Amino acid sequence: MSDEELALLNDLLSSELGIIFAESKREILESRLRPRLAALRLRSFRDYYLQLQYANGDGASERRELARAVTNNETYFFRESYQFEALFEQAIGGIKDHSAQPGVIRMISAGCSSGEEPYSLNIFARENAFRAFGWSVEIDAFDVSDARVRAACAGSYTETSLRGVSPEQVQRYFHSGDGRYHLKPMYRAGVRIRLGNILDRASYGLPAMADVIFCRNVLIYFSETSLRRAIANFAEALRPGGLLFLGHSESIIGLCPDLEPVRLGSCIAYRRV
Repeated sequence: MSDEELALLNDLLSSELGIIFAESKREILESRLRPRLAALRLRSFRDYYLQLQYANGDGASERRELARAVTNNETYFFRESYQFEALFEQAIGGIKDHSAQPGVIRMISAGCSSGEEPYSLNIFARENAFRAFGWSVEIDAFDVSDARVRAACAGSYTETSLRGVSPEQVQRYFHSGDGRYHLKPMYRAGVRIRLGNILDRASYGLPAMADVIFCRNVLIYFSETSLRRAIANFAEALRPGGLLFLGHSESIIGLCPDLEPVRLGSCIAYRRV
């Protein structure tokens, strides 16, 4: 991959998905895209860029393949679960007091991949139903990869996705069969999963209606421009007092005056002022 090809692809990736591959990650991008070049019988990454940009009818479908190839799908059930604990043990009372919809707590999982995060959140909501007594929890989840969305809707997983789940929890939350683990229907109820883009404001629904947004371990791959665009979307989607949870290695302190850091137990969240 030449410098020019890297620049062209990064420009497209940044505008479409918000992510960039620095010079140090050129080989990673090459390895992820080479199967597409082979499948399309293309000779160069420049040819692939042109396929994405100009091919009649094929460009849109190939961009979906691009999203699947380059997005990070590393996820598993109960990842960084201390954030779920902080949400339901310390913040849920304040969320109920200021909810945009009386009787409903609306949560969003942005960049949900194959569904482990929103389903984990739903499990915690059901296990802590006594803390939100009389309130329903609705979870909207979206991802830019249609393949990941299909996997999330299927609710069927391998042991890799369950590496943070105890044997007792596996038995409680899943049915096993055919070498896979199928999330029980009661823990899938209330979760709506669809295609969406963190950079697309429409993916979040109506403004100021979300009580909680989770977007974890995604922004670290974003360009600065895309990062600020994503943050603006979070701020607009959250109602005043709503909370944003990011990955433990991600920070937006000082990047948005509408989102202030707050400590909840052992984690930092961001509150819509």
